[in-house]
Amino acid sequence: MILGYSGLIYKKFDGSAFNLLSDAVDNALDMAGIGREKLDGLIATHLPGTFDGNVSLHFYTAQLSQYLGIRPRFLDYVDFGGASALAMLYRAEKAISAGDADYVVLIVGGKASPLREKKVTADSVDRAFQHVTLSPFDPVFRVYDDMNPVTDYALVANRHSYLFGTTDQQRASIAVKQRFNAMGNPKAIYREPLRVEDVLSSRVVSSPLRLLEIVYPVDGFHVFVVGKSGGKSDLRPLRIKYFGEAHWAEMPPELPDITTTPALESAKGARGELDRVDCFQLYDSFTITVLLQIEDIGLAEKGKGGKFSEEVDFTYKGERPINTGGGSLNVGQPAYMSGGVILEEALIQLNGEGGGRQVKGVDSVLLNGIGGWNRAHSTTLVLGE
Repeated sequence: MILGYSGLIYKKFDGSAFNLLSDAVDNALDMAGIGREKLDGLIATHLPGTFDGNVSLHFYTAQLSQYLGIRPRFLDYVDFGGASALAMLYRAEKAISAGDADYVVLIVGGKASPLREKKVTADSVDRAFQHVTLSPFDPVFRVYDDMNPVTDYALVANRHSYLFGTTDQQRASIAVKQRFNAMGNPKAIYREPLRVEDVLSSRVVSSPLRLLEIVYPVDGFHVFVVGKSGGKSDLRPLRIKYFGEAHWAEMPPELPDITTTPALESAKGARGELDRVDCFQLYDSFTITVLLQIEDIGLAEKGKGGKFSEEVDFTYKGERPINTGGGSLNVGQPAYMSGGVILEEALIQLNGEGGGRQVKGVDSVLLNGIGGWNRAHSTTLVLGE
């Protein structure tokens, strides 16, 4: 069960990534009521360039263990990008059940600011470093001056509009409703009221996506401590009621349909639970990402996610609460991965710690993570008691 968690977010953190990580780990351990000496498992993920600007780190999990002063008997590395955090929780529970570890620390995040200052993303890091390629297909696939994943999701938004008549106003309504939720979240970077007109008047970054539809990459870590009972944690005992993952390895030019995500498969076994779910935490790198998941997990039929986004009240006060803390669109996206943001918010809601944004009577939360280059991975998780 989850004994402790912590999220530390900065627009720009002046110290090292190790310094920031250490603070987040200590905060999570304080909540769990255990010390570092108890940790005997570690699962982590990171993206190129997000650890103090290093393109990569050699044996990343070993370096983290050495720095934290722990000697794990169980290590794992999950390379799903934004979908990693949910998969890490599932794997930690399995490792503990199998007796491979007693207390596992999950680490998601890093520093986005070094790449942000170079005007690239973790998915286009090759634009900032010589002799770096991201795939064997770069010479034929990446022939334009892209800023992946922004340009990729802009293509998806255009395609969705062409096929289904989805409007800019419908996508903008997602940003507006999530901003309403963020106004009750003291951790959110953006908390000012937002109107559809404000979203539509913000500058176009990659047509048709506008600035206020795109996540802001930040510095930060989310840390979760999972373990057997025995700590001093006051958190509610929760269990994984459902977990599914799906991986579509094709590059976008080879996909038969770019408006569908692997959530169509990963959420398949959870669709019967939707009416018993009290709130939803959906990956929100862009407004179109949320819209796609609304369709793919089963809240709306394919092609009707725009209508759902415009007409359904999914604020924390509404009938289908979604991204009750404002999501990464308002909290910020640590190191280009939002999985920690939605998992932290799920735990906040399940433990009744949401303050002014708390949904009443939360006993079950569905989370969906999207990650990897060009929507390659999806993980779906239902947490409850």
